Amino acid sequence: MKTILETTKVTETEVTHDVLSVLMTLLSASALLIGLWAAACIVGALWSHGLISVLRGYVTAVTGF
Repeated sequence: MKTILETTKVTETEVTHDVLSVLMTLLSASALLIGLWAAACIVGALWSHGLISVLRGYVTAVTGF
């Protein structure tokens, strides 16, 4: 009589892949949140100060004049 023995072994490559997958997901989620916050800040500045004032402030910040 033959018995079939199945073993499951998690290799180091599989664990590394899983860890990197989780880290990539966290990095992507944080990048998304930062992008959404930046967009909200720009919309808020445009809403409260107007386009011309925001552009003037941007040019002043970049050039120093």
